[in-house]
Amino acid sequence: MNQEFGTILYSALCACFGLAPASPDASVLIRESYQEPENAPRPPRNKDVIYYSAAPDPAAAEAPPVYLPENASQASHAAAVSSFSAWTLTVVCYGPRALTYARKIRSFLFADGAGFPREILRKAGIRPVPGPPEPILLHEPEGSLWRTRADLTISLRAEEKETHPLRRGAVAAVPAVRILRLAE
Repeated sequence: MNQEFGTILYSALCACFGLAPASPDASVLIRESYQEPENAPRPPRNKDVIYYSAAPDPAAAEAPPVYLPENASQASHAAAVSSFSAWTLTVVCYGPRALTYARKIRSFLFADGAGFPREILRKAGIRPVPGPPEPILLHEPEGSLWRTRADLTISLRAEEKETHPLRRGAVAAVPAVRILRLAE
């Protein structure tokens, strides 16, 4: 997951809880997943923590690209191609309110409007796929005790745009011409 993508997801998750991304409460509650989970520090069992990670989803069917030729009347000569790559957002919540937090993310990630998660994601060209499955409640062993954990998986589509310059004088779109034959 690149840094910019991770920052956008972090901002959207903070918006689910009404937290400012720069606030200390947000940085304590929401964290990016560790690359080596077996070496990750474990917070106390009575503390709520949310870990998130995103990875490309190779199993998802990719939508065909959309070709958008520029308007011929514009000064620039370029053609744009848009495609949507499939991603999977994995959210793991630990603590006594793990299931409550996972359900809150599942519900509020689709809230739209100024400052809400969906608008944050949309401005970045990321769209969550509606209807994610319910979070899964697990109990993870920690020493001789059990730790409450809730896992949530959400499918995302990230828009990728590429612009290619056209040869000077090239036509971006061919106008349709209709030829009528006169009756003899």
